[in-house]
Amino acid sequence: MMQVEVIATEELGDRSYVVHDGPVAVVVDPQRDIDRIEAVLARLGARCVLVAETHLHNDYVSGGYQLARTTGAEYAMSADDEVGFDRHPLHDGDELTAGTMTVRAVATPGHTDHHLSYLVSDGSGTPVVFTGGSLLLKQIPLITAAG
Repeated sequence: MMQVEVIATEELGDRSYVVHDGPVAVVVDPQRDIDRIEAVLARLGARCVLVAETHLHNDYVSGGYQLARTTGAEYAMSADDEVGFDRHPLHDGDELTAGTMTVRAVATPGHTDHHLSYLVSDGSGTPVVFTGGSLLLKQIPLITAAG
């Protein structure tokens, strides 16, 4: 059964995610300090086979490329993002397989022009979606009219 581990960096308001089916893991939006992710992978006994970026991050330095190189995982991001390194280029609707999990790229432009969300399912329950900043909760004050 698929499970999700959340790695929060509260001071930046960011989250990295390790979704796994037991032996195999997908890491979404890893931050630069990949030692925290490596510790989670070790605790789980899971092998990272895919690192997926939802967008090019301007608010922190991503650890995605380094994590992919360190673990031998595939590194995936939007095909439309212009980058100077090798990656698996994804378009809306593309699917990748990681263990028993299917990872589907969903175009969700807005946060960035080429933003992707990832719908992950293992076929045994409710899928999960990683939105990477495209869906953020914002509290708006309620304005009432006097009268």
